Amino acid sequence: MGVSGLFTADRVSELLTVARDVQLPVLAVLLLGGCAAKARRVISGHSLAAATGPTGMFPVRLRSPMAIALFALEFALGAGLLLTAGRFGAGPLAVVIRSVTAVLFGTAVAALHELRDRQPDAGCGCFGDLSHTPVSWRALVRSALLCVAAIATIGSAPLQAPETAKHAGLVLTVLAVELAVLAALSPEIGELMVRLGYSEPCEVRRLPVARTLSALRGSGHWRRYRRYLTSEEPVDVWREGCWRYVVFPAMLASRRVEVVFAVYLKPRRAPVRAGIFDATADRRAREAADGAVAAITVPAPREVAVSGFTPAGQPASVQVPASHVPPGQVRSGRAPAGQVPAGHAVPVVLSAQAHGAARRLPHPAAQRGPRSRHRHSADL
Repeated sequence: MGVSGLFTADRVSELLTVARDVQLPVLAVLLLGGCAAKARRVISGHSLAAATGPTGMFPVRLRSPMAIALFALEFALGAGLLLTAGRFGAGPLAVVIRSVTAVLFGTAVAALHELRDRQPDAGCGCFGDLSHTPVSWRALVRSALLCVAAIATIGSAPLQAPETAKHAGLVLTVLAVELAVLAALSPEIGELMVRLGYSEPCEVRRLPVARTLSALRGSGHWRRYRRYLTSEEPVDVWREGCWRYVVFPAMLASRRVEVVFAVYLKPRRAPVRAGIFDATADRRAREAADGAVAAITVPAPREVAVSGFTPAGQPASVQVPASHVPPGQVRSGRAPAGQVPAGHAVPVVLSAQAHGAARRLPHPAAQRGPRSRHRHSADL
């Protein structure tokens, strides 16, 4: 059979009819699959803002309503295409559903083009987590082809089962070719293959800050501390290893504090920890530790006399370690009369130079090591 025999008018007409018929199930599966991917992302991220895509161009207060409306429209159209593919396919309801589907994909082409100009790094969000790749020409061509496919279904006859094995083979061939073209135009396929065959270490995992905030705002710790926050916008965000830390200003017991959240860098069900950092209390604790010289313990060996006065005004002496008090730097003060037994603690008034020397003595507060900025965030 020559080439002319393969492309006769009857065979071309049959091929176009088959191609027209397979568009209904393809469009329905794509719409319902996109809804399922968006729903999964919302469930894992606990936020409608995690599944916006082109709706990110709307004002913040309209993004969630637009995301809900788009999700509902896609689900309704996908279910409608399946329901009207059979005996209702020739009715006015089928024409309306297929026309709205064509308008939806046509609008998607314009929206993706605008999104590419305004936010070049944003993904289309067509299939939830898988569609984080920046919008490229492939996504635009795919939407345009789906719009043409939806237009082709308007007015088509109800679907029927293939009558012969030859006709069934032709249907499967056309369907396979169309799916291959769509796969070539879909960056989500590559992302899916990567996720199925590779587990990325959390230390190098790339997770947008928006995803972290979405996971945080859906956690129990957020609901617990939210009433104390003075602003729901973070004042500081940083990453350390597998955790991302988010700081919010708060008011607790009439004092300004900071609530620090730690969110694990995990795409789904990320663990969240929280704690409170009180800068005022931390500063006071540092000052108290730096200036605390309450008493000096007198050991038995190497004692020297420090002159003082009894309540009656008579000279007295206090025994302190010679190594702890630099010679010639002690000022007279009050002390108990007589010799103080070794191992007892007495208050000693030192001059400015001696006070500086005493601050260099080992002190329990100085042996605790450096204090962390989040010393009150025990559960971080």
